[in-house]
Amino acid sequence: MTITKKLDGDTLTIAVDGWLDTMTAPEFHKEVGDLGAARNIVLDFKGLEYISSAGLRETVALFRVVNANGGAFSVRNVDRKVMDVFTLTGFDKKFEIRAD
Repeated sequence: MTITKKLDGDTLTIAVDGWLDTMTAPEFHKEVGDLGAARNIVLDFKGLEYISSAGLRETVALFRVVNANGGAFSVRNVDRKVMDVFTLTGFDKKFEIRAD
């Protein structure tokens, strides 16, 4: 998994490539643990090939932190396989997810 972060004002875009699963979720957690000046988060999943329940937990945990701080949270560039997971779990109703 590769994580790239880009801060633009108070919006942090986090691009994730590869797999977000049991093995990589701790790395994701560490990378997004300190949001710094960011109030809003955009997860760019264009390069995400697979997400497991551990990856979903980390995504929801990040959503809760952003939501508690009054920020905006969205997930962009989700491919069909990953979107199926969000739909099956009902997370597509909790936060904004776009296939773009």
